[in-house]
Amino acid sequence: MSSLPNSKAPSSFARAAQGCGALVLAGAMVFPMSPALAQNVTAEAPAAVAAGSLPANPTPKAGGDQKAETNAFTPHWSYSALTDTSKDQDLHFNGWDFNGDINSPKGVQILIREKGSNTPVLAISDIVEYNNPEYAFQYQHGHLIGNVRIPANTLDSAKQYTVEVWGNNGYEGSDKLVTPVVGQAPEGRGTLLAWQDLNFKGSDGVQAANLPMAQDNDKKPEPKPDPKPVEQSTTFEVSIPNGYKYDGVNTFLVTTEGGTVHVKGSGYTKEWRAQHGTVALYIAPAKYAPSGYRIPTSDMLRFVEGQDFTIADDGTFEADLKVEAYKLAAYYFVDDDNFHDPTGGTKYDVRYEIHVVAEQKGQKPLTTQELWTSKNVVSTQVLNTLGEKPEPFAPRLGYNGVADPAKSQDLNIGAQGFYGNINSVKGVQLVVREKGSNTPVLATSDIIEFDHPTESSAYRDGNLYGSVHLPANTLNASKKYVLEVWANDGYGENGKLIAPVVGKSTEGRGTLLAWQDLDLNGTNGYRDANLPNAQDPNEDDNQIPDPSDEKLKTPATRGELAAALYIQAGTPEVKLPETSPWPDVKTDDPNFPAYVWARQKGITFGWSDGKFHADAGISNATVAAFTYRATGSPAVKGDSPYSDVAPGSAFYREILWAQQNKVVLNASGAFDAQHMVTHGELETLIEAFQARAK
Repeated sequence: MSSLPNSKAPSSFARAAQGCGALVLAGAMVFPMSPALAQNVTAEAPAAVAAGSLPANPTPKAGGDQKAETNAFTPHWSYSALTDTSKDQDLHFNGWDFNGDINSPKGVQILIREKGSNTPVLAISDIVEYNNPEYAFQYQHGHLIGNVRIPANTLDSAKQYTVEVWGNNGYEGSDKLVTPVVGQAPEGRGTLLAWQDLNFKGSDGVQAANLPMAQDNDKKPEPKPDPKPVEQSTTFEVSIPNGYKYDGVNTFLVTTEGGTVHVKGSGYTKEWRAQHGTVALYIAPAKYAPSGYRIPTSDMLRFVEGQDFTIADDGTFEADLKVEAYKLAAYYFVDDDNFHDPTGGTKYDVRYEIHVVAEQKGQKPLTTQELWTSKNVVSTQVLNTLGEKPEPFAPRLGYNGVADPAKSQDLNIGAQGFYGNINSVKGVQLVVREKGSNTPVLATSDIIEFDHPTESSAYRDGNLYGSVHLPANTLNASKKYVLEVWANDGYGENGKLIAPVVGKSTEGRGTLLAWQDLDLNGTNGYRDANLPNAQDPNEDDNQIPDPSDEKLKTPATRGELAAALYIQAGTPEVKLPETSPWPDVKTDDPNFPAYVWARQKGITFGWSDGKFHADAGISNATVAAFTYRATGSPAVKGDSPYSDVAPGSAFYREILWAQQNKVVLNASGAFDAQHMVTHGELETLIEAFQARAK
């Protein structure tokens, strides 16, 4: 079995946008000053590389020299190592010097097959489409990036394979693209552009790829000369020397903590600057945001030569750029007039780029929008950033009670603390089985797929939700059961996903991540789960909870909720009455100002019996009502996502507002208005309420 994700071992982490957007490239992309070519190529990179690390230098040159681009079709590429062929893995491909027009309608594909003639394709990338802004059949700067998914046991280390780049042969009939496909020989289905023997240890790209020889489709593309000459070459490098190593390999700037960005450049001579302008460095958001979110365009930093760094007479510079904490926006947020929520389930790290810009005399500082159009941009590079350091893997589970095992019902489960990359193909499953070794699965959820916006094998904010359907009489109240979270172990030789299934024991069908004794009465909040103990949860949990942890499980009160909202409001000055409006609250009560403030704000006036009842418990509905009123009772639009909350229900407006602002324990499913909130849950809800207010 694989190790747990909280081990923080180096992972195949790459910050790539899903479906569009920015791609993390660890090395610099140096562009010529031609406006047509000074584009931000990261925005055009395919999303197929979302999973996995890229080489430290995406465009190394043979011999290690940094040279200006050429127009020759001299393909080079690098790719990641294939460590264990018995497991699913990705080959991350990074190619350069694919210059000129390529005879292919849409782009090229990267494929793997056994070495030889007419051997079938074993694995293939999606089509890497052209991205040159001026030419229809070219790659900008001859650079292409793709991802080849290789199922488990596809390759045999005792055999020889090739990595090949193919163009397609156009369209058959009206709409079908004739292109290489898995299971068929590529000959006749495309045009071979370049090939190289596959090295299971990976490739650094120093060795040039082979051009086709003695093949029917052996014509190499004719490069088209660039009509705009490339002038003196400039270089730009960036690093984060003391950054946080999220994946154990790449360093990241944590925007909420600040840090140093080290920059180094060459070629910016007096002559170059006299022709092009003053050198300025901009750290600005990339032109990407998840759907429904807006880009914080106002948060950017500008550093200028002569003020923030010095350029030597030979045209070189090297400097440390100081980034203060919170000077850069940490998260994207919802573009909505009603709320801005940078926390909880809507948290997405902002993606940043660093630009080298040549500014003309008297030119105003560029806006983010102007940077996106590459106005006066010499070079652009992605800057690895995180909003905050991820939490350790610390699983917690919460679920509803099983009212009557004789009836069919759903066990609705929420999980927290599942941080980091999880070694699983698609996601995890929730499993119920009798406690013991090798007991069969009684019920299981569907696979809860990964949903992190930037990591291919992680959950957003460590949270996941699922439902296990329990058929009637599946459980017996006299027996003991466990609730478990399992990762699947990929695909077998027959292509079938190896994951827990009903009727079979889980051993050998996945990786146990966490477990908990099943309480048929439910958890009343979240409880710490156990980490696997020899993959066999048949021993009692001997962990002694910390007293503070026990406190979190106790019921919270009306008085504590009012006091928490008062503190969150900044403990404003309150004109206190000489006598208490409630017979059960004395004027010398430490929380008396908070209660009076809540009364004056219209949050609560007490109970119908005239008393405040500070020690009474609070329900989910009470929290929704109090927090809604604390914001001034704003107008609310929309429909309830809860199965047990409909128009006309008590506190419908308040509950809907709380759901929209994430001041709830469950964002969907059942709201459970009468659930009594614990101290731990109240802390979570107040944090969400406070984050909403920012």
